[in-house]
Amino acid sequence: MHPQTYRSLTRAREFMRHAYSHPVSLPDVAARANLSPYHFLRVYKQAYGETPHAFLTRLRIERAKTLLAKGSHNVTEVCFEVGFSSLGSFSVLFTHRVGLTPSEYRRYARSTFSVPSTVRALFVPSCFITMLYGTQEERNFREAGSMEPAVSSG
Repeated sequence: MHPQTYRSLTRAREFMRHAYSHPVSLPDVAARANLSPYHFLRVYKQAYGETPHAFLTRLRIERAKTLLAKGSHNVTEVCFEVGFSSLGSFSVLFTHRVGLTPSEYRRYARSTFSVPSTVRALFVPSCFITMLYGTQEERNFREAGSMEPAVSSG
């Protein structure tokens, strides 16, 4: 494959990476690569081992997993924020790819990845806490407790 073709494919892939939350059509993506839709589809799959649609779906599911684990959005909000237009389609596809429904994944992620606020405050730099859990205003009621460790007197 010609180096210019790889550059064109990379440009199209970056477009998809940034526009995943919006409707993205094959002709739009192919136009970013200056290729016809059919030729783009063929060379994209040859270069990356998956179709542009599969790549876009994978991006959307990964972003949905992140948002569900963070817990600041409900399943419907996550569905539309990551670019799906149907909650039913999103739920079926998510379940097929992840092995859990979006709600089950949210519960699993929260129980598996959650760290008590006192531990976060003592051992995790605040920049990482903000990056992973958002600011004080973004945290849900359960997490909004004191960041101070409990001290027993005795």
